[in-house]
Amino acid sequence: MNLETVRLNAGLTVGALAREAKIDRKTVEKAEAGERITLVKAVAIANALSRVTGQRYTVQSLGIETT
Repeated sequence: MNLETVRLNAGLTVGALAREAKIDRKTVEKAEAGERITLVKAVAIANALSRVTGQRYTVQSLGIETT
């Protein structure tokens, strides 16, 4: 599953995921578009989705490209 699919299945908007991960909304948008983001922010996204869904997600499992 990719990041966008997991986010949608979790019932989260881009903004809600950004707030949960404590990062900028544009960073989530970049990650979903396949652009590279920092590893720290990618981990924040994976951790936020893991908390919300109760499933374990990693940067790799979400297909997030990092710098």
